[in-house]
Amino acid sequence: MDGVLNLNKPTGMTSHDVVDYLRHAAGQKEVGHAGTLDPSATGVLLCLLGRATRLTPYLQELPKKYRGVIQFGIRTNTQDAEGEVFYQKPAPHLTLDQVRAAAEKFKGRILQIPPMFSAVRLEGKKLHELARKGQEVLREPRPVQIYRLEIFSFQPGDYPMAEFELECSKGTYVRTLASDIGDALSVGAHLKQLTRTAVGSFQIEDACTLAEVADAEGIQQHLIPIADALAHLPRWSPVPAVLERLKHGNFVQAEHPLWTPGGHIVVLDTEGKVALIARWLPPLLRPVRVIQG
Repeated sequence: MDGVLNLNKPTGMTSHDVVDYLRHAAGQKEVGHAGTLDPSATGVLLCLLGRATRLTPYLQELPKKYRGVIQFGIRTNTQDAEGEVFYQKPAPHLTLDQVRAAAEKFKGRILQIPPMFSAVRLEGKKLHELARKGQEVLREPRPVQIYRLEIFSFQPGDYPMAEFELECSKGTYVRTLASDIGDALSVGAHLKQLTRTAVGSFQIEDACTLAEVADAEGIQQHLIPIADALAHLPRWSPVPAVLERLKHGNFVQAEHPLWTPGGHIVVLDTEGKVALIARWLPPLLRPVRVIQG
């Protein structure tokens, strides 16, 4: 089977657990995902089957939407509710206006330091492997984009909580964002709950459950064709001779008024199926990933 599943990941499972589940259900090894969700998080996880596993970099780049809860006055070593508490101090003075003002500072292009409990690699080792050994190492800040961050409800108390909605770029650590907002308010915080509500045009309302894809028949019913999964990219249908040149790794001269220099182009065959993905570096179209064959 080749295609993409928009799956609503339940809490308590890693993204790799979901991949293993689908491998067993589909009866095939070629299964992956396009963007990790932490075990405690729920929501949209794009799972890729067969030739769709070759789409990972083009789906990972899509913007993400989340809905979640920040709890103030408590810091954990993982920056979420799964970690060990190492700081706890009541913050009953905190107000909704203060939280909104702090959140405002994190909109736009910001730098984030990846958390120690993450899959980021340093000298060949994942940070979470070092963290579990009690080691902490220097991490370089990474740029991310916060398109929208709205605090829409607030529950006061000794350990206040705020509900938020977020739209952000790939690579954003939402638990780090929650922790940083708490630090900006000098009270500390952690991410108490998180749901990914969208990845690009893939919405949680359209997502299937694990129960619905428990076997090959269920998977087939919910499988999104490769061409539909790449609807966010421009597409081009060349004549067969040009297509063959591209499939064999050759550059061709091509242009289109809607193409963006440096952007990716979906190249279709005569039946409208995705043959390959190319990159347009004017005036040449250069194949970067063959999907067919």
